[in-house]
Amino acid sequence: MRLSRRTILVVAFPLALALLSLNIIVAFASIRTITSRVRQSIRSRAILSEVEGIISALSEAESGQRGFLLTGSDTYLEPYDRAVGILQGRLDRLESLAANDPDQRRRVNDLSRLIELKREELAQTVALFRAGNENAAIMTVKSGRGNRLMDQARQVASVVQEQERSVLAGNGRISRRAMRRTVLAVVIATFLAMGLLILALILRRRELAERERRAQAVRRSEARLVTTFLSIGDAVISTDETGCIQLMNPVAEALTGYSLSDAVGRPVQMVLQLVNETTKLPSENPVARVIREGVVMGLANHTLLIARDGTRIPIDDSAAPIRDTGGQIIGVIIVFRDITARRRDEIERERLLSAERMALAEAENANQAKDQFLAILSHELRTPLNPIMLAVTSMLARPIPAEDIGPTLEMIRENVVLEARLIDDLLDVMRIARGKLTLHTTVVDCHSLIRHALQICQSDVQDKELGVVVNLAARHHHVSADATRLEQVFWNLIKNAVKFTPSGGTIEIRTWNEPDPVVMGQNLLMIEFIDTGIGVEPSVLPWIFDPFHQGEGSITRRFGGMGLGLAISQGVIEAHGGVLTAESLGKDQGTTLRVQLKVEHKPAPLAKSLPQQGPPPPALNAPQASLRIFLIEDEPMTLIVMARLLRRIGHEVTTASSVQEALTVANGLEFDVVISDIGLPDGSGLDLFRQLSANRVLPAIALTGFGMREDIRQSREAGFRAHLTKPIDFARLVSTIRQVVGRPADHN
Repeated sequence: MRLSRRTILVVAFPLALALLSLNIIVAFASIRTITSRVRQSIRSRAILSEVEGIISALSEAESGQRGFLLTGSDTYLEPYDRAVGILQGRLDRLESLAANDPDQRRRVNDLSRLIELKREELAQTVALFRAGNENAAIMTVKSGRGNRLMDQARQVASVVQEQERSVLAGNGRISRRAMRRTVLAVVIATFLAMGLLILALILRRRELAERERRAQAVRRSEARLVTTFLSIGDAVISTDETGCIQLMNPVAEALTGYSLSDAVGRPVQMVLQLVNETTKLPSENPVARVIREGVVMGLANHTLLIARDGTRIPIDDSAAPIRDTGGQIIGVIIVFRDITARRRDEIERERLLSAERMALAEAENANQAKDQFLAILSHELRTPLNPIMLAVTSMLARPIPAEDIGPTLEMIRENVVLEARLIDDLLDVMRIARGKLTLHTTVVDCHSLIRHALQICQSDVQDKELGVVVNLAARHHHVSADATRLEQVFWNLIKNAVKFTPSGGTIEIRTWNEPDPVVMGQNLLMIEFIDTGIGVEPSVLPWIFDPFHQGEGSITRRFGGMGLGLAISQGVIEAHGGVLTAESLGKDQGTTLRVQLKVEHKPAPLAKSLPQQGPPPPALNAPQASLRIFLIEDEPMTLIVMARLLRRIGHEVTTASSVQEALTVANGLEFDVVISDIGLPDGSGLDLFRQLSANRVLPAIALTGFGMREDIRQSREAGFRAHLTKPIDFARLVSTIRQVVGRPADHN
């Protein structure tokens, strides 16, 4: 039994279309897989490129640094500056690319940290070299820290690259499988389409031929218009003179959600529904106004197209009349486009501009803070020098009475000590910031430390006629701490209260115990320093522990100081595992500083709470056993004064001011002790002493302005038995000479 043509069309076409649809779905899924993998591969290649660029830039920066350190020529800093300048941008792009991969993001963060450390190391050596500290810069390079950071960065970069290469390989395999599925689907779809086409040709050849003859004229007239519509990247709708849709291109179909078959014949207002983005009220359709007025129209700003599915799309458009040869309007053509991406770009551009303005404001604030810090630092460092300069110039200009010599010299000594304390405070802040604060802990009695610190400040308290209330009520008041550092904190807090409390005010110090809320059975020692002073404004309170911060500039000018005391105190307390907080109700409401420390059991026998004091220095006029001292110092006045003082107490002193002079003078001479500066004009005092002590045991003292832990370690390794940091008093130098002469050499 033969099937009718209608039956074949009814059954075969839907079946073929179903198979085609299935193949299209398979092909679409495969293409999406390929697209996804291609995006991942692009991201992986971008990461590989950025990592290679970062390592290359870091190597270029290191080469520029080494060239600059070797030659001192700024020409080598050009590749260094260029490489450092591009590192941050590449790191930002790398972090953005790795944002969706937690493992890679962690590795990139590690790489960023290592590169930041490496950049700091490079910048530090360049800064040291520029500042004239060539030896310090070279020693930093020789320490190998830069090479270790570079090796670690390369290792992390290699892991990142290996991971991305693995991703590329996996994506390649998946993409090839997806491509095979796509090709297979296309082949099947092609054969099905060909079969469907052949079947259609066989069954409907006559009908199609007749229809083709009737429609050929229409197709010729419409072909050019259809081609034009399809080639336009914007959405295009054509209407007749009544505003009913005649034609839409695919872009218009996609935006409106209406197919051409659904839209043809409908009023354009039904398909192109427009509302104001701000008011959400319907907007006048431009087609109606074009038909009414016969002019070209555009949409108002902030217009939304409501698609068939309710999606709101920001668009802009223009509409123009279509006229016949007689000038009559026979239709309207409207062209519109989706401006979502443009709007997003505008928002992003505005966000970037806002971020840039914020960054600029932060940079200006940082610059102001830097200027303020430099001004305060300059003032505080110059202040102790002023009375010294006045006294010395006065003494040189005219003789002073004998009774004024002692007080004048004592004033000079006190101001030198103050200058040294300021420098020590700056070094403490740096150690705390780097986490290199050294503590020598033992079990100490906080009550004894508080009483001793209060005793030190007693004269300041009496000068301002302040009332002091001491209520040390804590039953458990022993803690594990560095006694010297902890007493420094208590002294700072008492000194702070005295400084900011007006005459006649009151300072209260009290202690008590509280249970530790974290560790059951553990007690906490609470210590409060309460004053009735000027208080702290709420806006300033969060920054009170920041270095160089004292609130308003007027406070700094009125009370002086660099604002380091509280910063150092908080760093020391936190290094002990404690907490230091501040409270104030506002201006002129006083301030409460609270210390919280963990209680330790009282030792048996009790360790001394206060740092042990060494034997008193010998009197400067006491008779001394004559020693042969070799003194090397490049600063002429220091050399003259030290040699004169040492000879005055009976020592035989030989002097030199450089490495070469010292080697020449020492040839054939014997010495009991060597006192040498470290930074000499033609070399290092460390290398000099190694040569002097090559074939003999020679006690030596390093006397230098370099007092960091690394400086002390290096001097010890070179063979110096003691390391004294300038400035020092002469009594300590005499005592140290006796100690090193009577002590055997270290063997470590």
